[in-house]
Amino acid sequence: MTDLQHDTGHAGRVEAHRLDGFIDAAFAFAVSVLAIAGAETPHSLHDLLLDLDRIPGFACSFYTLMIFWHRHVLWRDRFRLHDGISIALSLALVFFALIFVYPLNMLFQALFSSIYDSFAHTSLPNEPMIGSMRELRALYICYGLAYACMAGCLAMLYRHTLRRASMAHVDRIKARETLYVQLSSIMVAIASLVSALLIPDSGAWSWLPGCLYALLGLTYWMAGHWSRKALAQAA
Repeated sequence: MTDLQHDTGHAGRVEAHRLDGFIDAAFAFAVSVLAIAGAETPHSLHDLLLDLDRIPGFACSFYTLMIFWHRHVLWRDRFRLHDGISIALSLALVFFALIFVYPLNMLFQALFSSIYDSFAHTSLPNEPMIGSMRELRALYICYGLAYACMAGCLAMLYRHTLRRASMAHVDRIKARETLYVQLSSIMVAIASLVSALLIPDSGAWSWLPGCLYALLGLTYWMAGHWSRKALAQAA
């Protein structure tokens, strides 16, 4: 290997590490926004107890963001490509994650506030106020668009890798599994978005766009089942 080739390879690794650090920092920032969004530093025990009511919504939002981050981590650990398309898609994922964090937080906080209200017959303090079906529809649409865009970035990243990278058969199966999960996630998000556009202003079926995301569990199981069957055949 010539000195020039060595320097080029070293520069590529340094650039990759810097990109990884930036992506990790961006997701960490998004999580910090989830933790503090809409709330100030508590100045009394009463304020602290009120802020603790946000934990269920924060937990669901945190888990959703970490799914996307972890899938990108798996990609760069197993299949990384050092090309412009991979870098652009990785940065696009960060871009949409920073947009996604606000409708994500608002949707889950509103969900748990409505659950609390149905049992305690009172609303949680400092929770997002959704005053009409028009506002709820807009929230569902923002969430669905952001979710579909993030899943789309990962799907294109894995598709690009499958077309360009040389990998073992087992790794190719795992990459296809993640690709199928992301494509299914896009379809679920689009179905939720369409249902949000169609729900009547009377409030009937207002739960449908959110409940459609439960289909994600089925898509994960189906992709995992296909992956296990393919791995068993390859063994």
